[in-house]
Amino acid sequence: MIQNEIAECMKKMTTYLDQNGYKKFKLFQAQPNYFDLNYEERKELLQAPSVDHLCKSIIMENTKYDDSYPDNEVNPKYICVVVQYITKLQGEKINKYFKQLQNQKYPDKQISRNKLHFRLTSDEMSYQLSGYQFNAITPFNMVQNMPLLISDRILNLEYIWFGGGHTDVKLRMDIKEMCTLYPNKVYYSDIIMPQQE
Repeated sequence: MIQNEIAECMKKMTTYLDQNGYKKFKLFQAQPNYFDLNYEERKELLQAPSVDHLCKSIIMENTKYDDSYPDNEVNPKYICVVVQYITKLQGEKINKYFKQLQNQKYPDKQISRNKLHFRLTSDEMSYQLSGYQFNAITPFNMVQNMPLLISDRILNLEYIWFGGGHTDVKLRMDIKEMCTLYPNKVYYSDIIMPQQE
């Protein structure tokens, strides 16, 4: 049963990526205890150059979202964030980043800090929005389209490994292809805790 789910996931993901012009991706079926492995062991399993290449996708919600600011590109309610496992996300930096985007694009409609509070969504909400379970989230072929926010620490890498739509499926994605072919707005910013820099 599980093997059928994995095969179906890999087939759907391959079809989606092929149809949308991605050429440099690779799907890998990981062992069931993948998340019990430490980062070095995961790196070796995936044959990644370093643990820096191990990433995750998470769904975040602006819990103070105000729809009177209607431009979803600079004032999204939901975003998909890609960060390295070895770093820690800092939500305040995300709030500050989208405040700056809104206020630069709409100087006559400034947004205040109390309208921005990005938090991790619950597992249930993440599933509703993405169609993927915890530890399986990928930015591709999600239920709801949303902007992609990538940690700028990732941009100097050729590719990354992250969730592929099933907890046992990992996806290697070329950074340039992800940034240029992703169907929604893509942002890059410093969004991690200072002590990790």
